[in-house]
Amino acid sequence: MKNVYDILVNFKNKPYEFYEWEQKDSINHIKKIPSFKVNDQVMYEFMNYDVCISKEFLQEICDKTEVFYNRTIKTLPYACIFFNDECSIAVAFDETGKTIGKSKLLFDESDEVVEKGRELPCLNILYNVTSKQTGNNKFTRKENKVILLLTKYLDKIYETEKNDEIKYLYFECFDKEEDNVLNAYERLKQSIINANFKVINKLKTMIKVLKK
Repeated sequence: MKNVYDILVNFKNKPYEFYEWEQKDSINHIKKIPSFKVNDQVMYEFMNYDVCISKEFLQEICDKTEVFYNRTIKTLPYACIFFNDECSIAVAFDETGKTIGKSKLLFDESDEVVEKGRELPCLNILYNVTSKQTGNNKFTRKENKVILLLTKYLDKIYETEKNDEIKYLYFECFDKEEDNVLNAYERLKQSIINANFKVINKLKTMIKVLKK
C-alpha cells in the first residue's frame, strides 16, 4: 500500500475522463487515499465491471481515505486507488465490498501515481465480478445521456399511444411510411440503442419541433 495525497475524484457509476466532469457533480478533494498496484487483468475488470472485494481487503482500507470538507476533514469508509503501469482508477465500496463509485484521475495526477508506484509489486486482491453491465463505454457521457433520454421519450409516447407521433418520427428518420406502430416503435428504439447517430440527431431535432 502507498498513500496518495491531494487529488480530485468524481465517483460515478462509470469512471469518466476529467473533461467529462460536470459542474453539478460532487467532486471530492482527497487529502489522503491508499493505492495498490494490480496486474492488467485486475485493472481492466475494476475499470470496466462492478466487483465485490473480500472482507479482508475491505478492512485493510477501512477509514483510510480522508477528504477535505469545507474547513474540516471527513473520512470515506471504503475507498482506494488501483493502478498498473499505464493508468489508475479510484474506487469506492459499500460495507459489503460492492462497487458504489469509480473515478478516473486528472492526467497529471494519474501519471504521478503510476510513476511513483512503478517499482512496487502487484497485489493479489480477492474479488468477484458482480456485473458487466456498467453502461456503454464506447460513447461519451453526453452521448450516453442522449441515448437514455431518447429511449425513455420513445417508450413514453408508445405507452401513451401517441401513434401519429411515432409514425411521424419514423417517416422523418427513414423517409418512408410505416403503418404498423409496433414495427415503427421497435425500429426507432433499436436505432437509438445501437447508437445510430444519424437517426438520433434527426429525432433530437424533430422532438424539439414537436415540443414547441
